[in-house]
This record gives sequence, structure tokens and C-alpha cells, in this order.
Amino acid sequence: MGTSVEEQIRELKDRLARAAHERDEYRKLYELASIELERLRRHIYGQKAEHVDPAQTQLAFDAIVQLLAGAGAQPDAGATSPPEAGDGAAPDGTSGPSGGGDKRRQVRPHGRQKLPEHLPVERIELLPPEARDERATALVRIGEEVSETLEWRPASFVRLQIVRPKFAVKGEPEQGVTIADIPDSPIPRCLAGPGLLAHVLVSKYADHLPLHRQEKMFERWGLHLSRSTLCGWVAACADKLAPLVGAMANDALSAHCIAIDATGVLVQAKDKCRRGHFWVLVADRDHVLFRFTPHHNQDGPKAFLRGYKGYVQADASNVYEKLFRTEQVTEVGCWAHGRRKFFEAMTSDPQRATAAIGFIQKLYAIDKATRELPPSRRTEQRRIAAEPVLAAFRVWLETEDLLVLPRSPIAAAIGYALNQWTALTRFLEDGRLRLDNNRSELELRREAVGRKNWLFVGSKDGAEWNATIVSLIASCALHGIEPWAYLRDVLILLRTWPPERVIELAPKSWKQTLENTDARQRLAATPWPRAPAAAPS
Repeated sequence: MGTSVEEQIRELKDRLARAAHERDEYRKLYELASIELERLRRHIYGQKAEHVDPAQTQLAFDAIVQLLAGAGAQPDAGATSPPEAGDGAAPDGTSGPSGGGDKRRQVRPHGRQKLPEHLPVERIELLPPEARDERATALVRIGEEVSETLEWRPASFVRLQIVRPKFAVKGEPEQGVTIADIPDSPIPRCLAGPGLLAHVLVSKYADHLPLHRQEKMFERWGLHLSRSTLCGWVAACADKLAPLVGAMANDALSAHCIAIDATGVLVQAKDKCRRGHFWVLVADRDHVLFRFTPHHNQDGPKAFLRGYKGYVQADASNVYEKLFRTEQVTEVGCWAHGRRKFFEAMTSDPQRATAAIGFIQKLYAIDKATRELPPSRRTEQRRIAAEPVLAAFRVWLETEDLLVLPRSPIAAAIGYALNQWTALTRFLEDGRLRLDNNRSELELRREAVGRKNWLFVGSKDGAEWNATIVSLIASCALHGIEPWAYLRDVLILLRTWPPERVIELAPKSWKQTLENTDARQRLAATPWPRAPAAAPS
């Protein structure tokens, strides 16, 4: 029995519906593939800086404000655009690209640069021909003209001879021989003095020169120091400095806020290189600490911050879930990560991405305008100005979340902002909290830049040495301390310094420690700072 016309029509309608559904799905896949292709093109060929024209973001932001005006969630334009902040604030709080407004660029002085006064001076006097022969008797010197040139002399090794004269009492040989005590070396029975040890450490971990390159440099300077010898020096120094970094880590647990981030690194192994991770923890303006773990999981952050009570600023990685589940730690989100996701959506959905970046730039403008206020007043003023912007942004996010293409970059950006909303708005609680985690990302560049030169660490121990020494070098930069002179003096002092006072040798306390009579006397009692090869501190 044949099918009726009605059944055939129903079947055709079902086929048509399935075809339309498949067409829509293929269209979505095509759009997603196009978006991914464009992202890859921009990643390979496009600019890496996340620059957005502030005029475009302002236009998009104004349009959103008009749309939300009837909903009662619009931001107060007067509160979010203080004249001194400008509308082009970048995620780091600095002014963004030029465009709109009466912003003045800082003018760099032109002309010849004045050389620093602390450099040693050598005079070379050039006489005219008339002053170098018999005609000089008819000339009188009336002045001189001086021009300065910055010159460079190659580094050199010095054979530092420590001479200890022997004395005996005249006519009384039974009194024995008197001789000065031999000075303590940072590393017992080591050929290198503290200045050379500090030079090797700074060259390797601050200037990113692997030991095999240093070995070749030393050979050009006339001395062969094998790579294995240099490696032994690094290991011994890291062992001496580890208790100091441990004391810094304990002191960091009293910080108000700790920023944390991580980056991958290859670790040399027999068969093939394995993957490890360097972590950085920035504790307020006190310490920068690096740590190494073989795995990128939740155990690392949990161990680093065991016993900590305070704010932790990080990205939305799941490796921090175990850390944030404890009641003692409060999560602070990163607006720079949120902004980056909207920037990645610029090529596929520029209108929505530009509007979202406009909201975020308003938050940075408010943050910059209140930066110089005391913490308590800044908390209040920043909250008053930022809450209307955040309220309007939340309404916009929830509205657009229902309209965007699932799995698209703009959907991922909106989902990130909504999922992290509590952490992202945590900065309203305390004026000392930052909007982003850029400070830890900037510190991680030390390892990222070094990784391009040394490619991998030789072992887990090598990674631990790296973390120890880079912690001290990064903390020196945080406090404006020259790392070579610091490491040289610390290596001298550690031999006799009381272990219970080792935190006094941290970069956080270093300037105060050098004013201490005890530290000055301990340094003066050794010949090392008087070595002729010592550079000016």
C-alpha cells in the first residue's frame, strides 16, 4: 500500500528541516574554521602588541552607554573619564596609543648625552704642532677645551695575591710565629674569588649567557676555565644562597598580596628532554621568588603558599583550584587576561570586542586616576567610580552571551569574564590590589628570554640553582640594587653571618644592612672588597 500525499509531504518537510539544520551546522563550522585561520595568520604574521585605537573604543563604549541608558546601569561618564587619566589607558595603567584628547607626549631631550660622573676619567692632552717644538717658548697657555668620549676596556682577570707576613719576637724564638688568619673564601679551596663568582652568576642568570659561551669569552681573555669548573662554582654558590632564598620565602608569607604565574621549560634527560615549569611569586614590593616543579599541577602552588593568609592574584588556570578552595586565600582576577581574550576576538567580531575593551579601558583609567591616593581613600574613590562601569559591563556581557556564536573567540572572551567575575571585581575591596597580574608576567620574562639562549636546563638540580639565583637577581631589580656587587658581598658575608639573621641579607633589607656597623666591619675584615678588580658598587 503506497504512502499518502500527506505522509510524503511530512517526510519532505523532515528532510528539509534536517538539511537546514546540517547547513547551519556546516556554516558554524566554516565560520569557526575561518576564525581559527585568521587567528593563526595574525599569530604568525601580525603584530603581537595588543594595541587598539582608543577613539574606536570610545565610540563603541558611548554607543553601549546609550543602549543601556534606559536600563539604569549606565556608567557615569564624568566618573570614568578623569582628565588626567585619558581614555587610552593601557592594561598596565599607562597611556595607550595616541588618538583623541589633548594628551602630550613626553619630549626626550636632544643633543649629546652627558656621561655619568662616577666613571673613571683618563686625560689625553693633544698639543698643536706649534707647542711641540722650539716655537713653544713664545706661547702661553690661556685655557683648554675638553670633549668627552665614552670608551670601553675589555674585562681582565687579576691574580690576587693575599700575602700574610710572618713575625717572630726578637731574641725570643720560643714565643713562636705570628701570622694573620687566612681569609674565609665563599667556597672552600676554590680558585675563584667572590667577584668572579658573582660575575659568572650575573652573566648566566641576568645576562642569559650560558656557561659554554662564558667559557669561550674567558679563553679570549687569556684564561681557560672549563664548563665543568664553572658549573661546579654555580652549584656551590646556589647551595650557599639557598638558605637566604628560603628565608625570603618565609617572609613572603606575611605579604598582603602575592602574584603568581608559571612558564614551561625543557629539562635534559637521557632519552629526550622532559617538560618542567618555573613559577614566579611576587610578594608585594618585597620579594620576587622563583620555584621549579617537574609537573604543572595543583601541588606546586599549594606547597609554595602553604600557611599563607591573604590575596593571591593569578590567571584562571585550574592549577590554582586547590589553592583557592582554602578559606585562608582570596582569589584576585586579572583584567589583562580578560582584555587579551577580547583582543583575540577583534578579527572575528570587532564590534563586540571593541566595546568590551572600551569598558576595560575605563577601569584602567579609573585605576590610574586614583593611583596616588592613600590606600583607604583609594579604595573608596576607585569603588565609587568603577562600580557603575562594572554594572553596565555585566549587563552587556549577559546580553551578548545569548547572541554570540558558541565556541567562537568572542564567546570564549565573554564566558571568561562572566565565570571570573567575582575574582575580577575583587580589586574593589582594597585599594592596594592591582587590576592585573602583569607584574608576575613581566618577571617571568627573565626565564623566557634566558630559555632562548640555553634552550633547556641540564637537570632538576640545575633548575633549582636557576630558581635560587634568579630570585635574588629579580629581587635586586625590584629594589634598585646592582646585582653583581650585591652577590659578591653576600657571598662574602654568608660564611660568618648568623643563620637566624639571614633575612637581613635579602635585597629587601640590603640597603639598611649595609648601614649596619656589624655588616661593614665583617666586609672590612676580608680582603675581597679591596681587590683591584672590584667594580664600583
